[in-house]
Amino acid sequence: MYKFAMTLLITLGMSLMTNNLSANSDVPLQYTLKEISISLLHQTGHGIPGGYEITISGSGNSFYSRNNEARTPISVDKKTLLELVNDFYSSHFFELADTYTVKKQVVLKSDDSVATTGMHLMDIASTRLCIQLADYKKCVTIVDGQPVEAAQLITKIEKLFMH
Repeated sequence: MYKFAMTLLITLGMSLMTNNLSANSDVPLQYTLKEISISLLHQTGHGIPGGYEITISGSGNSFYSRNNEARTPISVDKKTLLELVNDFYSSHFFELADTYTVKKQVVLKSDDSVATTGMHLMDIASTRLCIQLADYKKCVTIVDGQPVEAAQLITKIEKLFMH
């Protein structure tokens, strides 16, 4: 009886934990390897060459392309793909805002009040990082290394393919 009760409690506990894995309830809790896709699109500002795209797919159709040139196939093993997906979860990527193209700051006014200002960053280098898990897709546009969590993911992905 004791074993049964402990097994039941552990199973219930794991079930409760599984249902609360993500703050975003839209993120699927189960999907196949083939339903995973990670893409990174870097665009330079002012039409300067140097843009590139990396797509990592659980189906094996992964590639790298620079300046809209022909796609170069790349190989990503299952272990590396799963490590990357885990990095998205551990960095709370699914909870980040979709874009960081507005730079906010506070300024002190002459009457000693503090005002928040925002400046829309236009025609500046940016990187769009996306992950798709089954039918769910989340993208974040990173500007000026912000947010740091997403910029770190980009650096890790780049190190895999850009030497």
